[in-house]
Amino acid sequence: MGHFQQLKEIIKHTFSKKSLQIRLTTFLWVLLCSWYWTGDPIKSGNLAISVLIGSMIIQGTYEWIYDKS
Repeated sequence: MGHFQQLKEIIKHTFSKKSLQIRLTTFLWVLLCSWYWTGDPIKSGNLAISVLIGSMIIQGTYEWIYDKS
């Protein structure tokens, strides 16, 4: 499998319907929790976006790895 095909599989897993629903829920949860604890909506938004992007990359990569085996 070529590198482009591997990248395509990671992207497919990252943007699946199930994955997007999990990400949206996680994003809202982190946003609300951090806003509650810090009282700062800008810092909370930045943290939630950071967690969202990181979790999408991590989840897409692991699903691709386990899908291969």
